Amino acid sequence: MLIETDLAGGPVRVDDLDRDSVLWFAEQAKAREAAAALAVLHATIRWCETNTVDDPKWAAGFGEVGGDLDCPEKIGGDGRPMVAAFSAEPLAAAMEISTTAALTLMADALELAHRLPRVMARVEALEVPVWRARSIAQATSSLSPDAAAYVDAEIAARAHRVGPVVLARLVETARARYDTDAHQEAEQQARESWDVTLTHGDGRDQRWLGTSWMQITGDTATLADLHDLVGRVAHDLLATHPDLPLARRRVLALQVIVDRARAHGESPAPSRPYKAYVHLTATPEGEITPLGRVEDLGPATSAMIRDWLTGARVTVTPVLDPDRGDPVDAHDPPQWMRELVVQRDQHCVFPDCRRPARRCDLDHIDPYDPHGPPGQTHPGNLAPLCRRHHRAKTTTDPTKRWRYRRMDHGHYTWTGPQDQRLVVVPGIGTYSSSVTPE
Repeated sequence: MLIETDLAGGPVRVDDLDRDSVLWFAEQAKAREAAAALAVLHATIRWCETNTVDDPKWAAGFGEVGGDLDCPEKIGGDGRPMVAAFSAEPLAAAMEISTTAALTLMADALELAHRLPRVMARVEALEVPVWRARSIAQATSSLSPDAAAYVDAEIAARAHRVGPVVLARLVETARARYDTDAHQEAEQQARESWDVTLTHGDGRDQRWLGTSWMQITGDTATLADLHDLVGRVAHDLLATHPDLPLARRRVLALQVIVDRARAHGESPAPSRPYKAYVHLTATPEGEITPLGRVEDLGPATSAMIRDWLTGARVTVTPVLDPDRGDPVDAHDPPQWMRELVVQRDQHCVFPDCRRPARRCDLDHIDPYDPHGPPGQTHPGNLAPLCRRHHRAKTTTDPTKRWRYRRMDHGHYTWTGPQDQRLVVVPGIGTYSSSVTPE
């Protein structure tokens, strides 16, 4: 008989739990784990507070581990107190972890306590697990205080579920926003790494075997265009090479592209233009702000965007009226309506899914009835769902089906097959129904 305890300290006979009770007990165990991790964080913060120094010369740094006490990477600074050199060792011994792990824990604790107060408040409320808050702290540790405060304000509401890709993009946006000149310089430095290299022979035993490796580092628009062309040609080759897998057809596509380029002389074969969705903001005086955003990629200076657009065909979409809600009678929404929903929700609105809305299906929340009343297709009855989650909503298997509604304030309430209840706030995150999103 396996006996555990619940949050109140009462005994729980794990072997006797039924299907629903197992989920209840898992929640209890997770809550105890979260409380214990928070206690460790509190102890670490207090340890740092009792070991502060004012002189950077005597401050702890990661260089201690390697023997370089003059290592410039100190624990603290830029809005965080500095802690004494060699203060990590006693903490490491008490917690039975390495000195490096203790240094990292101290650095994360200082970041949360002094530069990420909104995220820390949610950690204190046990709404954000400590491990996830620490990943945010590590991502923001190199930012300026203003940039860290920006990330804190933007990410706090979704900190409980934020993924590494979303976090990295937000941190890079903050870095670019508060030091645009440095971001533009970094863009220029990145160009200096552009190259095309060809390597023959396997690095393991230097055998060639007719296989070589090509690595291309270059302009995003150019490489995306090339990748798109390779994919389209590989798809066309399916008709003549049905037995080849897609990876082999992609390589064969390169030869087709080379042959086409030779047939056109020195000019490369024409291809479909690379499509990017660029967001720019104009001032009341008509000037373009120095920083924009490229969907699915991140921040970019207006100078880089200008280079991309030079000589390109550009379609300018004016600002949409987010309150427009007039319906149409057809099943498929017009382009303006699709764009409005894409911009409104930004991503698949299934819990914890971040697939960009532009790559999703537009689902009728109330299923479209071809014999039903007119006006069933309107922004309030449409939501972006990726193909997988579209199927989860429309599956005929009631044991796997998810249901959802869109609320007047734009939140989505979901009910799962085991009666799970979650709330999705587009662009922010996913919450349990017991937590009221900000």
